[in-house]
Amino acid sequence: MSQRIFPEYTIVDKEPITICKQINGEAFDYPFFNEGAIALQGGNHIKKQYNLQEIELLDDSNLLEIKGFIFHTSHCGSTLLSRMLGISSKIRVISETEAINGLLLSYLLHNLPEKKVMTQLKIIIDAYRQPIGEEKYIIFKFTSWNVFMIRLFQKIYPSTKWTYIDRNTEDVVASLYKSDGGIQNWFYQPTDILRKHFIERSFTNTSKEKYLTHIVEQHRKQVKIYTNDNLCLLMYPEFIDKFETEILTHFNLQFSELELKDVKELMGFYSKSWEKKPYGKVKTVK
Repeated sequence: MSQRIFPEYTIVDKEPITICKQINGEAFDYPFFNEGAIALQGGNHIKKQYNLQEIELLDDSNLLEIKGFIFHTSHCGSTLLSRMLGISSKIRVISETEAINGLLLSYLLHNLPEKKVMTQLKIIIDAYRQPIGEEKYIIFKFTSWNVFMIRLFQKIYPSTKWTYIDRNTEDVVASLYKSDGGIQNWFYQPTDILRKHFIERSFTNTSKEKYLTHIVEQHRKQVKIYTNDNLCLLMYPEFIDKFETEILTHFNLQFSELELKDVKELMGFYSKSWEKKPYGKVKTVK
């Protein structure tokens, strides 16, 4: 597959710099974009870097059409959904890129001007829209805590379709409790410099379980605040059986019979692994 210069990550700073590199388009097929970008570079070796402003973007009409945004709670099947959508050769899925995460972290940690952040965010998103091959559409799947930044995305893209994937609270908390990284690690941070943006002032961290439960509830509260006609609420695992009838319809997409067959075959493998690791048949809801 062809290469283009795409954003790889943003340096978290009061003047956030988005680093771009020549990246093979196959990186978009990985469960997480940065995983693919690094793997296809042969590891973290030195490679020519570009500043975001060095990318010469095409006119908007020649960029991939944005079909939607995927917001979600953590450990809810969002990676599975993104890989289901990515089955189509016409759809590029950008999954949890550190270019966006780094910018949003800079925004929170350094109290950056919203307008400035929105400008850089749009350039990052447009840079990912550069066409390669037969792709026509693009969908962004964000990291779970990005849900607290919904307002920024809605200001830039007020008419874009979006979805929020939820899951039973007890199941989410149990899964998070057993895992490493992400929002569960914020519980152990010695300062509340990040936590203060995601928890209510009246909340007291009495236990990790209560903290995680509160974070999940705060995700939902953000969605409720910014709910509009472009939202499609989904629950795991029920959304699996609604892929063709509800999700594709919501994003105004069509899959061929062969693509739908490939989606079903995907169910047999662990969605967060690039290698085909058997997961067992996903239990569908009738």
